[in-house]
Amino acid sequence: MKTQRTILSPSEFSWFQLCEKTLYDWQIECLEAIGLQEHGGPPVAIAAANGSGKTAKVVASAICWFLSRYPRGQVVVTSGSFRQVEKQLWPALRVHQRKFPGWNFLTTEIKTPEGGFAIGFSTDDAGRAEGWHPKINRQTDPVFIIVDEAKTVPDSVFEAFDRCTRVFQLWVSSPGKPWGQFYEAFHAMRKHFWVRKVRSDECPHIDPAKRKRDLEKYGPDHPVYRSMHDAEFTEDAERLVLSPDLLTKALDGQPVPHEDGEVVAFCDFAAGRDENVLAVRRGNTVRIVKAWVEKNTMQAAREFVQLFRLNALHPGQVWGDADGLGTAMIDAIEEEGFYMKRFHGGQGASDPDEYSNLIGEVWHVGCREIERGRINLGVIDPDTFKQLTTRKSEWAENGKLRVESKDRMRAEGRKSPDRGDAILGAIVCGARLSGVVTGQAVDSSEVEDSNFASSHVGGW
Repeated sequence: MKTQRTILSPSEFSWFQLCEKTLYDWQIECLEAIGLQEHGGPPVAIAAANGSGKTAKVVASAICWFLSRYPRGQVVVTSGSFRQVEKQLWPALRVHQRKFPGWNFLTTEIKTPEGGFAIGFSTDDAGRAEGWHPKINRQTDPVFIIVDEAKTVPDSVFEAFDRCTRVFQLWVSSPGKPWGQFYEAFHAMRKHFWVRKVRSDECPHIDPAKRKRDLEKYGPDHPVYRSMHDAEFTEDAERLVLSPDLLTKALDGQPVPHEDGEVVAFCDFAAGRDENVLAVRRGNTVRIVKAWVEKNTMQAAREFVQLFRLNALHPGQVWGDADGLGTAMIDAIEEEGFYMKRFHGGQGASDPDEYSNLIGEVWHVGCREIERGRINLGVIDPDTFKQLTTRKSEWAENGKLRVESKDRMRAEGRKSPDRGDAILGAIVCGARLSGVVTGQAVDSSEVEDSNFASSHVGGW
């Protein structure tokens, strides 16, 4: 079955052909702006709040319209994440598969009977983004280039697409780092684009209660809230995760301590360089039990085990920084008969859409808990105060938040934030994360009993 070339505009096509009867005003605006490129309109850039429907309603509709309008046309879709292409965009396209019986829907490709196609891939190899040109002419088989989750795509890929002969272009993403091609489309290069920012309050399907919860959790100026709900880029490229003023304010207005909730301990290991630190959270209270320098690994391991026993800590409650030299320390502690949960800050975050890695998530989430008045820190010493207020947020190349490395902090003359790591690890680890402890960890540890499976777990 040959494709019927449509004469409808993109939003009309979405409404009548795809039966998308619930398009929002902003979705109609964006689809019409895409269609105007047929007559010389500017390329389109959309910065939209998380969960706004930009992929399912705008990108998918635009692709179906384009292949119906140009049965020999070429659609090239890329994203910084193959998961976005395979698990988000293509399922949204397959929703409409029965409406196009002549099209062949593959895993990340669509083929029309006339030879047109849409292909999706994820790459940081600029070479794969080159070489897309009409084979006949721009009226018969034009090229439509789409960059989804554009904040995560390297500039080299955008530059490669610039060498392609395209008629249609769409860049869409939630906002991210304050630099790069997607950012510049809304700033230095804005006069060359049709741009639209879409706030979460323009999307009736997004629960207002979620906006309220996120506002309370992050605050209006936090980069995650600004991106997630306000569709705004964070202009300051470097910012403290927790500023001295905000920590002072939080300490002045600490909540009443409640120690009858969840118990979580976090160990930061120095392995002879900086400080070994043990911090413990009981309910909403967090205290540093001990911070000390010890060059002998086995001696430090024995000291940790003794502190665990003195503080009645069980294996399921104790987390240890297992990256780098921390692995050797945890191994030494296990030789002493105590097994703990291993924390790998370099692994993926539990919220991978916003954070580059787990340690970045722990710092940002933990500091927000302090800032929002949910944590009682008691009286903290000057060193601890300084460590909590000197680490900076960074945007990773993939457009997600992280914290600067300890090596960079040392190079700039700032002390390694070992106490900060321990405090924030104690705040965020536990029921918030999905770590598990093996049966061996409980059964083999030299404790009289374990309430790992039955102890009360509470929030604050």
